[in-house]
Amino acid sequence: MGSHRVVKWFHDYADDIEAVSIHYVLTAVGEVADWNHARATRYMPPLDGSIRMKELRLPLSISDSQGRPSSRYTLHYYFEICQGGDRHDSQLYSEEVVTEPTDGPSTDVDRPGHEAERGLAWIRKA
Repeated sequence: MGSHRVVKWFHDYADDIEAVSIHYVLTAVGEVADWNHARATRYMPPLDGSIRMKELRLPLSISDSQGRPSSRYTLHYYFEICQGGDRHDSQLYSEEVVTEPTDGPSTDVDRPGHEAERGLAWIRKA
């Protein structure tokens, strides 16, 4: 069975960032995320200096609370940042995912700067 690939980027905003993980949950559109039972976590390795990337392989469809399959669902995610010996979480992001059955896997790849800029917006400190 194929998958829908989504690439997430993170820009290390400080020199003392030791590790970054992405935590995510998939829900039908309009449903609440169950972080305790459905969370997936993936480590985001550094690629080039301060840029990190992780490709998430998501299903082509999920079932809603009534058991109906849907190729339109929500990806909820946040970043866990280990910095200077401490851990903290980013704000929560949610975005709609729309897949269509194809012969091969579909792909949704953001350019690196797009997600990195978004990451910087929530993490700047005064």
